[in-house]
Amino acid sequence: MTKSIGDLDAITYAARFYAAIAEGQSVQGAHLLGRAAVEMNGLPDHEVPTLTCAPDIDPSATLLVMPPPASEIV
Repeated sequence: MTKSIGDLDAITYAARFYAAIAEGQSVQGAHLLGRAAVEMNGLPDHEVPTLTCAPDIDPSATLLVMPPPASEIV
């Protein structure tokens, strides 16, 4: 966070961020979904969460959970 953020904003961001990670989204995608969730709820701090990573890391290509292959989904 770039500054202090309200509790409801933080909870909303974190819930959507971690849900997106669990769904197999990239770290960057999850971050953007978290920010969108805060904004869609009409909360004021949607621009506060920022994504920072090492220069050699591409957050749009970084997955923390690998979704199962389509052939395994029933």
